[in-house]
Amino acid sequence: MSQLLRSNDPKGLNIFDLPELLEQILYFLDINHSLYPALFVNRLWYHFSAPILWHRVEFFNKDYQQSWRALNMSRVLTRRLINFERVMRGKIKPLYCSKMAYLRLEGLKISDTFISAILHLCPNIRFLILDKSKGFSNIPIIEIARFSLKLQHLSLNSCTCLTNRCITEIARSCPKLRHLELGDCSIGNKAVKEIACNCTNLKYLSLEGCEGISKEVMKKLNPKIKIEYPDYSDDEFSDSDLPPLIPDETDFISAFGDYIRVSSGLTRPERINILNSLVQAIDQRLR
Repeated sequence: MSQLLRSNDPKGLNIFDLPELLEQILYFLDINHSLYPALFVNRLWYHFSAPILWHRVEFFNKDYQQSWRALNMSRVLTRRLINFERVMRGKIKPLYCSKMAYLRLEGLKISDTFISAILHLCPNIRFLILDKSKGFSNIPIIEIARFSLKLQHLSLNSCTCLTNRCITEIARSCPKLRHLELGDCSIGNKAVKEIACNCTNLKYLSLEGCEGISKEVMKKLNPKIKIEYPDYSDDEFSDSDLPPLIPDETDFISAFGDYIRVSSGLTRPERINILNSLVQAIDQRLR
């Protein structure tokens, strides 16, 4: 491609060297995933191509879905991730890394120093996704609050290192946050209270699988926020919500219908408990 685009003009310029047109061409190549070769055309092309490439960086491990505990990674992905880490942690810092606005590291095994290096060098990150990644502690998560003040979208689903302090720091320091995902994380009421008090621009919040959050705290969130609720444990389910046990054998059909009606909106463990109670009641009546 570089040979085709080099100029035959003695002055070394052609239509592809006009900055007004070049930027539009490069954005089209980026959409078509063909931008990388443009770096090697000439210095002007490199100057315009590099910031576009650095704008969006993502490493996604597809293999973790098959063996999530092992976090298996292909050789190609491992090699690319190692090279990227060397660049970010090297003595000579990348010229255009501050242009990074989107970072996705999903299903990977990554270190504290790697994440910290990225946060230090890329203060303009607005989208950060670390879903199902492991190997790091809560330290770089807390650093998000210090170095990613422009953050708008944060996804930390299944990050086992996440704590209430992490969310507290982020909620207090990232006022532009609009999208927050914390599914299957070990956070509690304190973290949700901080989100309710500080994240005034929040539009979406996911707390699916977070068992340490009460209904009372959830009510403090802005009702305009689209919320994916946590699964509440069985001990919060009140027996008063159920109809009484079967009073008489002749009323069995009516009572069974009541149980089905009530259980339709419950979780699977709650439905199992209801059916067990029903079976026990029938057994007692038939003895």
